[in-house]
Amino acid sequence: MKKYFILIIIFTAGSLVAQSFNFYSNITLETKYNSNILSLSQSDLNRFESGNELDKFSLETSDDLITSAKVELNLKHKLMAEHTQINRIAVKYNKFLNNSFEDNFYIEFALKQYLSKKLNFGIYYYYHPEIYVNRYDSVLDVDNVFRDFTYSKNSFISKINYSLNSKYKFDYKFGFSQLFYNEYFTEYDANNFESGIEIKYVPRDRININAGYTFKISNAKAGDAFSCPELVTIIKDGSYLTDIFDLTMKFPALISVFSKPVNFNLGAKYENIFFLAENQLDEYHYGREDKIVTFNSEVKYKITNDFSLKCFYKYKFRNTNSPFTNVEVDKEYNLYETGLIIVFSFSDYF
Repeated sequence: MKKYFILIIIFTAGSLVAQSFNFYSNITLETKYNSNILSLSQSDLNRFESGNELDKFSLETSDDLITSAKVELNLKHKLMAEHTQINRIAVKYNKFLNNSFEDNFYIEFALKQYLSKKLNFGIYYYYHPEIYVNRYDSVLDVDNVFRDFTYSKNSFISKINYSLNSKYKFDYKFGFSQLFYNEYFTEYDANNFESGIEIKYVPRDRININAGYTFKISNAKAGDAFSCPELVTIIKDGSYLTDIFDLTMKFPALISVFSKPVNFNLGAKYENIFFLAENQLDEYHYGREDKIVTFNSEVKYKITNDFSLKCFYKYKFRNTNSPFTNVEVDKEYNLYETGLIIVFSFSDYF
């Protein structure tokens, strides 16, 4: 992992040799309501609401109001053959009103290098110190004890963007991420790889169409996480393959309010997940297939060059097919999110 930090330092340090640069920042404030913050099935929601299993759930409420703040610092300058380069560092913090155990943050480092008006590439790194999923029983425990199911995550992403002409743009993405679970669930430690392409089409001035496909593979440690796997009753293997299809329609400046354009976006995403476990005793992964569908919409209103508002709504659900009925009952869920985002922008020239 050190080599990625070295690359970031090298690219960032390169900005110091530039003759002049533009420093600008964004502050994003977000408030949203989530109807099901842990993506619980109806069965688990009923268990939680009964109040009879206090050890299973850390929840105060199954829904919550989430307030987020993101600070983004950007440095824009000329570097490679006088082509524009942008360096970015950002931090985002999420605060849950009723369920503080879900509070989290991440750090982002990014570099975007323009090679011409039509071609540019980007390198991105994200670090999530802790992500809370739920509480489950561990294969390491003899007794029926529930443990926090948490992990940290490193993500490295590279993107290449090419503009063919005013109507067609093509983006390619390759990503690699490392997931490190806590000491009770190390069999879920995984290396994830993803590769995707997106086509952007502008048939008219008032509509943009983005269509994309991503293939993702997750390789979990499974039995390799244990020094003596033969002593573990059931080896759980969370490895999977995923096909992801997404479509977004953007309507820029569809209407105007006080002479300012209002933008509308509609999007949909479909994920088909195939789990690769071969042990039939691993009920929650063997022969399982998930289908996740997400619909989202948003309205963006740019009041000034330095101040904009965005309202959004998202609906998401998962259907599960499994040889085991109890898995289908436990893993299917639905939720929705709605909220408001405010963005402040500041700039300075040196």
